[in-house]
Amino acid sequence: MKKLNRFASTMMVTTAAASAVLAMTATSAQAATTYTPTGGPGANFVGSSVSFTDIEAGQTLTCTQFDLSGSIISSGSSRAYGADGGTLGTLSSSGCSHPLAGPTTVTPNGTWTVAITGDATGSSWPAKLKNVSADVSAVNCDFSASGEVNGTFNDSTQVFTPNAGASGLTIDSGAGAPTGSMCVTLDLQSGDNVAVGGSWTNTPPSGSAALDISNP
Repeated sequence: MKKLNRFASTMMVTTAAASAVLAMTATSAQAATTYTPTGGPGANFVGSSVSFTDIEAGQTLTCTQFDLSGSIISSGSSRAYGADGGTLGTLSSSGCSHPLAGPTTVTPNGTWTVAITGDATGSSWPAKLKNVSADVSAVNCDFSASGEVNGTFNDSTQVFTPNAGASGLTIDSGAGAPTGSMCVTLDLQSGDNVAVGGSWTNTPPSGSAALDISNP
């Protein structure tokens, strides 16, 4: 049954990816190629109901606190879509747990960045978290995940919301591959796609302005 569930989940991911490609080809070409972030200098993205779901295994990890803070890069300067608009080097999480594995430690690593990737729809801009990396540890289960988190940033509400489904984040192979009996029980495997739930709201620190996005 586990293998059938994994096969069904994989087919769902493949179908969703194909639908996304068709949707992109059906839309008109973007009007702009550059964007300008204004604000800061500091940025403080506070997580709300943040969760991570291994899509193929159907396993979800939730965290009561998951925050990302740093600074805006070259406020007021135009750059290409996809180029970094902010750097997030102070990463913290706590209160993470899984229904079966219990309390779980999620340690975000390195310096994450955030970028705008396309034209806005109203005040909502396609965006992504880049250089995402985290180590996950529970009783008899350790692994790492890395990649990107695609989503949208609304500069009116200051909220970054991950896209539904596969986010661009996957479970690592090699040294970061799942190890331990609980990982086997949960059917966690290298290459599994991770869906990210919840949202992050930029709450500028004292002396900093909200993040505004404009073209060019």
